Amino acid sequence: MTTQAFYMSQSFITDPKEFSYLYQALPHDIPGLCHAVQGLVLHYVGERHLVGGTIPYARLCEIDTRYAPRILARLLEMDSRTLTEARTPANRFVGCCRDFSVLFCSMLRYLGVPARTRSGFADYFVKGYYIDHVVVEYWNGTSWQLVDSELPPDPNWGFDVTNVPRDRFVVGGMAWQMCRREKADPELFGLWPEVPVRGWGFIRGRLMHDLAALNKHEMLCWDQWNYADPDLALSSEDEALLDRVASATQGGNDAFDEVRALFADPRLAVPTPMKSWSPAQERLMDVTLAR
Repeated sequence: MTTQAFYMSQSFITDPKEFSYLYQALPHDIPGLCHAVQGLVLHYVGERHLVGGTIPYARLCEIDTRYAPRILARLLEMDSRTLTEARTPANRFVGCCRDFSVLFCSMLRYLGVPARTRSGFADYFVKGYYIDHVVVEYWNGTSWQLVDSELPPDPNWGFDVTNVPRDRFVVGGMAWQMCRREKADPELFGLWPEVPVRGWGFIRGRLMHDLAALNKHEMLCWDQWNYADPDLALSSEDEALLDRVASATQGGNDAFDEVRALFADPRLAVPTPMKSWSPAQERLMDVTLAR
């Protein structure tokens, strides 16, 4: 299977299943799809002001919804109109960057466009700080192009959100290399400057998530396994392995076979069960993926 063919097909997470009929009326252009997604998802932190500043607990738990068909089912429960008709903020699915990206990726794959989510850090939210973020990368016919489907076009970003520069969104592997090779400060990579969730363990977590995404496992941002443990002491063998992951996940089509082989390594694969720390429930849970 070619690289493009692999990413053109749905994953067990992005497959809309019985709700695929909802995609029939979607636009076929990237800006149009982004606009549609933005009318479906409400960011549980960045947009809570649109619903009065507080999201009820029952609604906040939506952020743990892992699979595209369950997101789509919840949207239909609140508003049965087509996906191209923007919901009121109160009738949007409560999620985060990962959910914008999963729906956008699901739509692109439905339209026959090779697409994958990417996990890493954005430097365009807070100057001088790399914020945990998830975007989508699609094959534009000649190369892989980054799209931030969460953000509406705005000249204040300083770039086209449908063509995010590689130095503005840093994938997990690049963040690892920046801190390992270029001596960037790992304390500048995290959730938010005021939140003490940052540093080497967090960077390793994004590296693991990005490898998983390239293997069509579009994880929740708070899923944790293996090298994501912030207290883990790495051996030289561990560091060499993560160096390989960092290089392979930035290697493009030429690294596809290595990306697949690395994910088969039990040290890197998503275990069963795995741990997931829910911001809604504020507890660590054991989760088994429904593949």
